[in-house]
Amino acid sequence: MMFDTHKIVHIRGVDHPESLGVAPNGNVYTTGTGCQVYHVDITTNQATQVATTPSRVLGSAVDGNGHVYLGHLAGDVLKMTPNGELSTYATAPGGQKFMCPNYPAFDKQGNLYLSDSGTWARKVEGVIYKIPPGGGEAVRWYPQCVDTPNAIALDAEENFLYFVETFGNSISRIAIRDDGSAGEFERVVHMPRHIPDGIAIDGDGRVWIACHRPDAIYVYDPKTKRLELFCEDWSGEELRGPTDVAFAGPNRDILLASSLDNLVVHRFDGVDARGLPLNHPKIS
Repeated sequence: MMFDTHKIVHIRGVDHPESLGVAPNGNVYTTGTGCQVYHVDITTNQATQVATTPSRVLGSAVDGNGHVYLGHLAGDVLKMTPNGELSTYATAPGGQKFMCPNYPAFDKQGNLYLSDSGTWARKVEGVIYKIPPGGGEAVRWYPQCVDTPNAIALDAEENFLYFVETFGNSISRIAIRDDGSAGEFERVVHMPRHIPDGIAIDGDGRVWIACHRPDAIYVYDPKTKRLELFCEDWSGEELRGPTDVAFAGPNRDILLASSLDNLVVHRFDGVDARGLPLNHPKIS
């Protein structure tokens, strides 16, 4: 299953891209460390900056109208229109600010889940929030703190919210009850001496994991509990510092990986997997 690193295509024109948000047409948005938001056209492998945010942004999600939702380090969640106009979509409870609003993901009803990674002080202080359709004040969804929650993704049936615990060196999940409340927490795979950062779920329910350290991408199958290495590059020449993964293209059969340590988005073709169809609710 190991992917040949020399077959990785490098999409350039981006500044240390952090995350990947897939639009309904299969094109992608990514974010740079200099407060940039980029649109990545998968048909041309060209990236174009479409906005500059007041502060750096991390994760992103796209709705059915093409609006992009951004974890904004000023302490809120931004909404960006297709032409780059920015507004505040959601805030933390009680007039406070999020510590580190990191990664958003929609469910089918238009609720937006958000990971708040905390202060990155290696304390278990991260929070998972839920934002109602249309935005506004977030609600703390899971009552307990978790370890540096990073990228998040829902499974096809929306039975679980999967998320990365970066400094916990793990991929975890929280059950979603029938009434939408948070259920049981479970750590599904522990990855000692790895720094997982991003995840994506494919059509078979497997979890694809981008590890910032070492420079590697893994695939975990919750059914068999088997963890397999998909691609690694100890030299950091072809695959360097991947921080997120996503399936892109109109058929969701192109795997992309952002590279916080580089000036490219990595593209993998012919991976023999298709991404889970994402939720793109139409938010007015």
